Amino acid sequence: MLRGERRRFRLVYATWLFGVFAFFIPAATWSPASRLALTRALVERGTLSIDAYASSTGDRALVNGQWLSEKAPLPSLVAAAPYAILHDIQRLRGVRPQFHAYTSGQTPAVRLEVNHAFQQALFVCSIATSGLAGVGVGLFAFELLRRRVRARVALLGSVLLAAGTPIFPYATSFYGHTPACALLLGALVALDPRGSLKHVPSQANVRLAGLCLAAAPGCEYMAAAPAALIGCWFLLRSGRRLAQLRDLAAGALVPVAIVAAYHTLAFGLPWRTGYSFIVNPQFKVGQERGLLGITVLRPAAVFGLTFGTSRGLFYIAPVALVGLAYTVRRAVRKDWVAQVGLVGLALLFLMNASYFVWWGGAAAGPRHLIPAIGVLALGLADAFSTRRLTLKILFSVLGIVSVANCIGLTLVGLEAPEFRDALFDFAWPNLLAGHVAILPGASNLGFKLGLGQAGAVLLLLWAGIGYWHLSSLLPRSRNHRRRSEKLATVTVPQPAAAGLHPSVDAVVTNLHDH
Repeated sequence: MLRGERRRFRLVYATWLFGVFAFFIPAATWSPASRLALTRALVERGTLSIDAYASSTGDRALVNGQWLSEKAPLPSLVAAAPYAILHDIQRLRGVRPQFHAYTSGQTPAVRLEVNHAFQQALFVCSIATSGLAGVGVGLFAFELLRRRVRARVALLGSVLLAAGTPIFPYATSFYGHTPACALLLGALVALDPRGSLKHVPSQANVRLAGLCLAAAPGCEYMAAAPAALIGCWFLLRSGRRLAQLRDLAAGALVPVAIVAAYHTLAFGLPWRTGYSFIVNPQFKVGQERGLLGITVLRPAAVFGLTFGTSRGLFYIAPVALVGLAYTVRRAVRKDWVAQVGLVGLALLFLMNASYFVWWGGAAAGPRHLIPAIGVLALGLADAFSTRRLTLKILFSVLGIVSVANCIGLTLVGLEAPEFRDALFDFAWPNLLAGHVAILPGASNLGFKLGLGQAGAVLLLLWAGIGYWHLSSLLPRSRNHRRRSEKLATVTVPQPAAAGLHPSVDAVVTNLHDH
């Protein structure tokens, strides 16, 4: 692909992905409500205290008599700018976000009833953070893959990652998992030796990687482990460790300073988080065990996170198992990105399986693994590069099932019950009964356009036609790509005499521009 064609493809791909994620209006549940509370406090009151909105969530911390969000702060801080614009518009219209919270015993916000303005606020904050991050996941995965496989296979692998794994539902709501995943993938793209003719990342790329690696834990705290691993692994294999460390640190400076300042102002120390001030008795006891609730590996969690019917990654997204197997094969063949990505995923998996609430509460799959599962895109692309027709058919079926499961969960509600079959006790029975967006505050653009449950057809049409159009923008074969790249690098001898005909000069200039 020529540079202009590549730019056009990325723009169309980004628009298509954004349209898919923006179709969904998220539910007003604890985690999104906690992040929105901080964003509202910053914009509406100029404070970090969420006292005015504390009853909307149980994900909160009590510090010196003030309520604060316990979540990693970067998504809420990033959402402040788009929410400020929406807030001004709503104020001119004489409306403001409002909610009514129902409590049960010591459990706050068992259910929220929200008005249209609240729904708008949560939607804008979601698409401005997680929605754009989902787009980043697709683009970064495609960039990694196109350096290794044919462009059309790279597109398929990146789409399966973004739409056929739990990344999909969490790209539609105000969580920190998908932003963390996008940032870790962005760091891998920047440090990938295949992205440089000299096999050494440029100074700008190393600094960009430092920014991404530092920002990922600012979106989801558990992402600190794979982020640190990627940075250390890169330095160990680098020939200029001191210079590379300096560049990584330079890139990390701004996000580290922002998160440290927030923690200091909110919780007293740069490294102290809101989890130190939880008041919910159940979570408080669990969080005080081990290291922030991480104790010993739980066999039940190992099975539950992989094949369990409630939260199993390979149960909800069976194509991820194919991606894992082929990514391991690529790592054995000494692909640096596959190696460091798999170790990062394994590290996060061990932490998750040792966490006191490893299932992640009401969730669509193993949400704490999402920051590190971007590496599976490598294996997904390799799997569909096989020449064996039977395997391609099998992998295609698994891919379709995975995408269908993720779309079904997102249509019904991504906060699936904690200890029930996420698919056959929740997503599919509700979907077949026509129960869509069943959680408080949830909706979708189909409902907003007056299409009702048939709005899902609009989503499927957008997805299908968009993917067909994207495929048509890509070269059909590797040989076609090579011919295009060869044409793009043609050099034309400079004329010995000046003053050639203007049309000849234009042709020469155009060829050199390419």
